[in-house]
Amino acid sequence: MSKDSSVVVFDFDLTLTRWDTAERFFRWMLRRDPWRLALVLAGLPVLGPLLLIRATRKWPIRFAVWVATLGRTPEALAALAEEYIRSLPMGHASVFLPAAIQQLQAHLARGDQVVIATGCVEALAQTLLRHAGLSHVPLVASTLRPFLGGLVRDQHCFGPNKIPMLSARGFAPPWATAYTDHRADIPVLRLSSERYLVSPTPKCVAHIERALGIKATILAWR
Repeated sequence: MSKDSSVVVFDFDLTLTRWDTAERFFRWMLRRDPWRLALVLAGLPVLGPLLLIRATRKWPIRFAVWVATLGRTPEALAALAEEYIRSLPMGHASVFLPAAIQQLQAHLARGDQVVIATGCVEALAQTLLRHAGLSHVPLVASTLRPFLGGLVRDQHCFGPNKIPMLSARGFAPPWATAYTDHRADIPVLRLSSERYLVSPTPKCVAHIERALGIKATILAWR
C-alpha cells in the first residue's frame, strides 16, 4: 500500500444521505418558479422518451438543470442551497443517515484521511456538509459552468471519473476503504482494500459481486 493507504472514500447520495440530494434540490428549484416547470414540461414530448434509455437519460436531466438555473450564477446557486435546506422540515437532519455519519466520524477519530466523492453538485453538497458540521472533510463533487444564461455540467464526479478527480485533489488510489450504494462506483471499489455497500438493491449486489469476484459486505443504513 502507498502512503495514501489510510484514505477512506465515501460516496454521498444514498450512502451518507437518505435520498438523491441534487435531484430533490433541482425539483424544488423548478417547482418554486412555475414558468421553469412549464418549460420543462413543454420539452417532455421530445425529451421524455430519452429517460427510458440509460445511454440518453442524461440529456433530459441536463435540460432540466439548465432550466432550473436560467438567470442564476454559481453564487446564487449556493444561496438557493441555503434556502432549500431551511425549507426542509428538520433542516439538514432530514437528509443525513445517522449511522453513516457515525461511521464517518469514527474514521476521523482513528486518524484516517476521509474524503467524500460525489456526483452531487458541489454547491449543494458543500452547504449540506457545513450544516452538518462536516465542512472540514474534503469534498470532491460535480461542478457546473455557465451556458446560454443557465448552468450546465462541467466536471461530473461519477463512476470512473471519480478516480482522476480524486487524484487531482491529492487522493490518488489505492484507497483503504470505500463506501457506496451504487454499482457506478465499481472503479472506486476495485481500487480499495475494503468495500462496503450501503443498503444496495439485490441487483446492485449481484452486479458488483460479479464484477469484482468478491462477496459484498452490506451495511443496512437505510
